[in-house]
Amino acid sequence: MDVITFRYLISLVVSEKLNMQLMDVVTAYLYGDLDTEIYMKVPDGLSLPKSSGSRPRSAFAIRLKRSLYGLKQSGRMWYTRLSDYLIGRGYVNNELCPCVFIKTTSSGFAIVAVYVDDMNIIGTLDELRDTAECLKSEFEMKDLGKTRFCLGLELEHRDSGILIHQSAYTQNAQAFQYG
Repeated sequence: MDVITFRYLISLVVSEKLNMQLMDVVTAYLYGDLDTEIYMKVPDGLSLPKSSGSRPRSAFAIRLKRSLYGLKQSGRMWYTRLSDYLIGRGYVNNELCPCVFIKTTSSGFAIVAVYVDDMNIIGTLDELRDTAECLKSEFEMKDLGKTRFCLGLELEHRDSGILIHQSAYTQNAQAFQYG
């Protein structure tokens, strides 16, 4: 998700009086299934087979069954896993916004906007709860409450709307520039 899409979604939350909740997927990249064979050195601490004899540890390799942080394709494999899961539960997305998933129900709609391992869930309180439970049933998630920070934007939820600013970014930029 890019900043322009995120700002649009914030305007939708305000205009339609919806709620926005931020959730984090714990170790998201480890959920991805590999689509190619990848081998790695046997890490220290992992036992070698008893039949290894006197051959050195460097003579062995193990095949990965899951994505691992540091692999080039881990991000894509995580996105594919998440996308397949959401689409399998009735969410749709399109080529223009591949990280935004929308599900329409009889009581309204829910939007899941993904940025790496963070998910902004948008909808009524009931839709938020249902969507969060759906995600928690498949992935280990941390509920971070109302979205207060995402993509460098700080959000202050008020009765009259949402105030967007970048105070922390400005302070960090000034500290860097003027040290």
